[in-house]
Amino acid sequence: MSYRFLSVLNAVVLAVFGAAFLAVPETVLKFFDTETYTATLFVARFLGAVLILAAMFIWMSKDLVTPGAEWTMTIMLLVSSIAGFVLTLVGMVGSDVIRANGWIPLVAHILFALGYGYLVSGISIVTKNQKQK
Repeated sequence: MSYRFLSVLNAVVLAVFGAAFLAVPETVLKFFDTETYTATLFVARFLGAVLILAAMFIWMSKDLVTPGAEWTMTIMLLVSSIAGFVLTLVGMVGSDVIRANGWIPLVAHILFALGYGYLVSGISIVTKNQKQK
């Protein structure tokens, strides 16, 4: 797995969620069985705009050539994925805000956290044929 692949995947997922929250926030909030007050819809649209901004930022950073910059972005995205996982878990269990389908963002956050954690760990799977080259 490469930084580029994981960044592209992360950007696409964020863009899809962002577009959904921006265009049809009431539908998305009902999907998660969350209240749909006027203020909640406004904050959901704001969240959608922020998610699209994050997607564009990650998309643009997928072609980083400086190892230090790539490393910094990987750490930032790892921390963001862990924080997102914790906040989603609190929203499901602690405050009962997300009442349905909370497993979807949980799985997304944990998969991205595992992916970025793998990249940070520096573990490389190399076969004998690759070593000989």
